[in-house]
Amino acid sequence: MRRPKAEKIMLLRVGTRRSPLAMTQTNFVIGAIREKFPEIEFELRPLASVADRDRVSEFHQFKMIGVFTSEHEEQLLRSEVDLVVHSLKDLPTLLRDGLVLAAVPRREDPRDVLCGSTLDALPQGAKVGTGSLRRRAQIQSLRPDVSVVPIRGNVGPRLARIEGEDGLDAVILAHAGLERLGLGERTSDFLDPRRFPYAVGQGALGIEARAEDTKLREILRAIECPTSRAEVDAEREMLHALGAGCSLPVGAFCEWQGDRLSLQAQVTSLDGTDRVVAAQEEPAGRAKELGLAVAEKLKQLGGAKILEASYRGFFSELKTPQS
Repeated sequence: MRRPKAEKIMLLRVGTRRSPLAMTQTNFVIGAIREKFPEIEFELRPLASVADRDRVSEFHQFKMIGVFTSEHEEQLLRSEVDLVVHSLKDLPTLLRDGLVLAAVPRREDPRDVLCGSTLDALPQGAKVGTGSLRRRAQIQSLRPDVSVVPIRGNVGPRLARIEGEDGLDAVILAHAGLERLGLGERTSDFLDPRRFPYAVGQGALGIEARAEDTKLREILRAIECPTSRAEVDAEREMLHALGAGCSLPVGAFCEWQGDRLSLQAQVTSLDGTDRVVAAQEEPAGRAKELGLAVAEKLKQLGGAKILEASYRGFFSELKTPQS
C-alpha cells in the first residue's frame, strides 16, 4: 500500500472513554499510527459517556442507542476531536450523518469467556453475572437452571464480584478485553461461538472520523486489517438488516475458509427458550452481501418475531441520538 503523506507536524485530537480498557485500546491505536507516521503528535480528549456516569442502570434501561458512543460522536461533529476509538461492539450500525467508520485494526479473539468456573463445572442454580441481554439469553439457553445477576462496570470490579459478597459463581466477559488488560489468565472457559456466538464487532476496535477529513482517513487506512474489516462489515450489515441494536440478543461467529468468509448468526429469545440460527459463506469482497443474506435467513426462520418480542419487552420507548 502506498504510504500517504502527512505533514511534518500534525496534531490529532483523539476521543476516548476514561475506563482502563478504553484508554488501553486508544493507546494501542495511537501506537499503531505512530509506528507508520512518527511525525504525528497526539492529544487525548477523554470523556465519560452517559453509561459511564450511570453504573447502576442496565443497558436497556437507558432506552437509547449508543449509550457509550453518542456523546463522542457529538464531539466529532463539533470538531472538538479528530477521531474516536471505540470498542466496535458498542458502535451503532447506523452512524451520524457526516461520520464514517474510517478503520478497523486487527481484531483480537472475539470469543466470550467464563471467569470463575467452566460451563460444565457450574453448580445447579449457579449465579452468573453479566450486564448483556445477549449473554443472559444465551447462557439461559444452554443452562436454564442458572440464575443471571445483572452487573456492570469496569472489568476489574466485575471480576472482583466472583466469590465476593454477591456470591457469584462466574461472570461472562469478552476475552479480548481481558487480554488487552493483561488479565487473560483469569479466563476459566472459552465459550464455543457455535453455541455461544459473540456480540457483533466484539474483539474489534472501530476508529470513527468525519467523512470530510480525507487526509486523516487516508492515514487511518494504513492501520486497517482487511480480514477484520470484512468480518465486522458482514456482522454489522446483518445486525442492521435485522433492525436490531447492539443490546439485543443477536450473536455472530465468523470464520475463514481460504478467501471465503463464513458467517453464522443466532437470535435468542430473552428467556433463552427459543433460538434460530442461520449461516452462509461468500467471497471476502462480498462481506456486506453475506450479512444481508444471513439476516434474511434469520427472518425467514422466525428471528424477526423473537426480536419484536424483545423490543416490546424492553425497548418500547427506544430513542436514537438523533431524536
